[in-house]
This record gives sequence, C-alpha cells and structure tokens, in this order.
Amino acid sequence: MDVSNANSDMAISNLSKGCSILVVDDDSACLEEYCDAIENLGYTVISATSAPDALKQIAESPEIGVVITDLEMPTMDGISLLSEISNRFSPHRPIVTLALTGHSSLQVATKAMQSQAIDLLSKPVSMEQMAEALRRASVHYFATAYRFQITALTKRLDPPILRDPLAGQEGTPTEEELQAFTRMLLKFQHNRSKFFDPAVLAGPSWEILLDIGEATLRGEAVPASSASASTHVPLSTALRHVNNLVDAGLVRRWIDPTDKRRTLLELEPDAVSAMQRYLETAWKLHPLSE
Repeated sequence: MDVSNANSDMAISNLSKGCSILVVDDDSACLEEYCDAIENLGYTVISATSAPDALKQIAESPEIGVVITDLEMPTMDGISLLSEISNRFSPHRPIVTLALTGHSSLQVATKAMQSQAIDLLSKPVSMEQMAEALRRASVHYFATAYRFQITALTKRLDPPILRDPLAGQEGTPTEEELQAFTRMLLKFQHNRSKFFDPAVLAGPSWEILLDIGEATLRGEAVPASSASASTHVPLSTALRHVNNLVDAGLVRRWIDPTDKRRTLLELEPDAVSAMQRYLETAWKLHPLSE
C-alpha cells in the first residue's frame, strides 16, 4: 500500500474535524510557551524538538495540517524543514507552514517564503499575533483542503468530458452518480448564499472573488487587471464587477505604492472569515468528507 496515498486519504477524511498544529523548536522553554498559547486559543497542538522528529511525526500523523517551526535549529534548520515539507508532503495532502525567528531580515523572509511558508513571525510572539497568524493559517488550510477535495471528487466521478470520447461506455458515470453530482453542485450553490449576498455575486463576480480570495489566502494581493483576466468577459465588464465587490465591502482596493500605475485587491477581513466558513461548510457537505 502506498503510504503517501493512504495518509492523503486519511488527511482528507479528517478535515471536517479540523487539523492539529505541530510546533517545532529546540528551545524547550519557547516550545512550552507556544504550545500553551496555541492550546489556550482552542487548537489541538503537538510538539517536536527537532526537524527530523517533526518530519517523522508529519509522516505518521495525517491530522497534522499546520506546522510552525523555528528557523534557528542545530543539525537541520527550519528552512531545510520547510523545504522538506514542501517537497515531500504538500503535493499529497493539505499542509500549511509558518516560520518563527528571532533574527528577522529580508533575506530570512525571502528564504522562508521560497520554502512555501505563508507567514514569518518574529520572536517574541504575543498571544494576539499568534491568534491572527493561526486564523490566516486556518483559512489557508481549508482552502488548500478544498482544492484537494475537488480534485479527489473529479478523479472519483471521472466525468466523460475529461476522457477519450472513443473509449466507449466502460467509464461513463451512472445516472445515479450524475444525479448525486448535480445535488452536490446545488448544495454548494445554496451554501454560498448563506455567507455571501447572491445579488452581489451575479455574473463573474464569484469567479473574481474566488481569485482574489485564493491569493489573499496565500498572503498576496491581486492586481485588478489579473483578477479581471480570470473571467471570460470584457475588461470593462470585469472591472465593473470588481467595483461592485469593493462597494459591497468584500474587497479592499488600493494603489500599489511601488507602482502607482497598478491597483491591488485583497479580501476584507470579514470576507476572509466568510470565505473560511463557506469552505468549511462546503467541505462538510461534500460526500468525500463523510
């Protein structure tokens, strides 16, 4: 049995229950402090005192979905750990990484981001900073998990549009499977209206909101032109929908300070929370989460 595939399946099945947070630090005092803070915030937390120990725990525990690691550790440092997680685990299961450092610099931040860390926290980390970082990590985790889920569903149903039309009837979905797929799509549509005003999300607005949301979850802003390009409508029409999202309080817009010709977009904090709740609820509605 392929262990990576088995762990991926187990990770997907655990998503409706949330995920565990692994904290990695060779300093026992810091490790205890961060674990206590995270536990007090209501998360399930486990710890590791070295990068090799962390990798072993991740491999054996598919419920680990968020890893917070110190960067300055002996034998194997945090950057190496982040790279290993990115290469060995991220392609197969939803997992989000954050970095801790007592010596923050542009070079350190760049290395951490290149290793797929979504956040860099400077020591000492306050309870408020930890709470905010974990909220962003949670949103990112559920968004990543949602993409894994949709991919798994696509493979499971294997719709004929993705197949060779000359392959015959052997892999054609049954009528019951197509009915179940239709019901699932309707559930997603109804679920969306619980968190976002359907009147605001008419036309391509939902596609634009998802595109901006996906970037926001990565901690990045989206140029207005890029968000508009994600749709198949004229630029003027797409920008009108962007304006509607801004007016509705879902999207924040500002001029790029490094390039005054460019306008940047990201989700407003309330919209980020709504998107997280939508993704969590959509995940529970999905048949693969049962």
